Amino acid sequence: MFDRGPIHILLIEDSEDYVAFLRKLLGTAVEATFTVEHVSSLNAAIARLTGPPPDLILLDLTLPDSDGLETFIRIMEAAPEVALVVLSGTQDVALAIETVQLGAQDYLVKGHVDNHLLIRAAQYAIERKRGQQQVRRTNETLEQRVRERTQALQQTNQELQHEISDRRRAEDALMDSNRQLAAALAQLKTTQVEVIQRERMHALGRMANGIAHDFNNALAPILGFSELLLMKPETLRDPVRTRGYLEMIHDAAKDSAKVVARLREFYRYRDEGEVFTPVVLNDVVLQVISMTQPRWKGQALAAGITIDFRTEMGNVPTVPGNESEIREALVNLVFNAIDAIPKRGTITIRTEVQGRWVVVTVTDDGIGMSDEVRQRCLEPFFSTKEQEGTGLGLGSVYGIVRRHDGQIDIQSELGRGTSVSVSLPLDRNVKPPEAPKPAPPPSSSLRILVVEDEPLVREVVGVYLAEDSHRVVTASNGREGLEKFKAEGPFDLVMTDRAMPEMNGDALAAEIKKLQPQQPVLLLTGFGDLMSGAGEQPPGVDLVVSKPFTLATLRSAIARATSP
Repeated sequence: MFDRGPIHILLIEDSEDYVAFLRKLLGTAVEATFTVEHVSSLNAAIARLTGPPPDLILLDLTLPDSDGLETFIRIMEAAPEVALVVLSGTQDVALAIETVQLGAQDYLVKGHVDNHLLIRAAQYAIERKRGQQQVRRTNETLEQRVRERTQALQQTNQELQHEISDRRRAEDALMDSNRQLAAALAQLKTTQVEVIQRERMHALGRMANGIAHDFNNALAPILGFSELLLMKPETLRDPVRTRGYLEMIHDAAKDSAKVVARLREFYRYRDEGEVFTPVVLNDVVLQVISMTQPRWKGQALAAGITIDFRTEMGNVPTVPGNESEIREALVNLVFNAIDAIPKRGTITIRTEVQGRWVVVTVTDDGIGMSDEVRQRCLEPFFSTKEQEGTGLGLGSVYGIVRRHDGQIDIQSELGRGTSVSVSLPLDRNVKPPEAPKPAPPPSSSLRILVVEDEPLVREVVGVYLAEDSHRVVTASNGREGLEKFKAEGPFDLVMTDRAMPEMNGDALAAEIKKLQPQQPVLLLTGFGDLMSGAGEQPPGVDLVVSKPFTLATLRSAIARATSP
């Protein structure tokens, strides 16, 4: 995962025994080299952080001169750009979780730390921090590009106005030509506005392809319901409840997997060949309430906020649409309503039929919006949440509603709350599609080399392949994968991640093709959607598959990659 020198850790811990223990664990690392600098008090840590920053801070929340959340906040203020992992006692787990919500990359519970857990937490905390910084830098770069482009367009408009003024002065001399010239200028102005609008839309599309969406909203039900299962193992004895939790986790995971792909589609109209299916809107509303419950109940109460959730669901017919997109739009509206309630409030979802429309309305009694904000809130990348928001929420809702030939209406007043109504057209003649047939398992067993640095992903791929009786050889990075290809080949297929330490997937594919030009190579990557959008396929790679993937997706990809 790291391709540079030693990783410098600042350890803020007052227990010498625990310092020695952590040094020992870090000394066992083979993935990277760690150097540890130790201070035993908050004041010493703050003094140290005035110098060159470390790569990572390991912070004990209980120090001789400070205790609890104040310790964390002061360290974050002193080193906001440094990755931070909190060390917590078993009695302080709730406090540690709060620090993660406030900006820590991870937390470790003392007494439950081994070398693998510590090293993995350290590495991935640094990677997550780098990712956050990269997103921020990307946003800043994009904003600068927008400003530059806007200035250029303004200059173009000024030049055009000068040209119009010059031509109008000529009208006094040539009255007959003036009418023709005026018509030409009117046409020119219309064309110019259209060009400017197209350029702006194109610029927004390019920005959307380069921005990593804030996944917190999509991941909230996954984290919430999985945490409930982990905190209360007795729930597993209730199969109906457990299956309900797992279905909502599964739905949320599939929805979140589509987020990056949808970033390119804010202004995509519905494809001519896209088939809508009947959607039971009241069922989708109940799913949204369950999926968002960790935010409007558990997390809100932890932050001292009390939210009542009410439903007023009418007897409404089905509507034609994409159920996943409609669910995503309603989740975004609920999260916006939650964010608008400062201390105590009520969120209401109402469904009803109004003429030829089925209308879903999400209402809150929160802080509301000014007229200026209400008029701009549907613009992509417009946000009132500063660093905490990407401005993709309501823009995404607008794109989804428009692709469903629907309408959106927003009523809001400062201090009086907000009401967002989504109207979807009725169509009683839509027939449900035939259930898709699951992809059949392969008829023959293949020998497959799997190269993946993420242990959990490597495990999932291995289980999927074992399900179809494939014989699997695994490697944890590109260099190891190339060595195993040379020593243990031949293979029917090579499956590799893209972003890996020592040698990435692009380089591995190129080296394998040099050794065996006919060797099929399949690239599994989280960048798959963006690569497909850009038409990017590295040399040596026969097929690109996006993460996350299902067993059916993997079966189909293997069949395509190994077909003659």
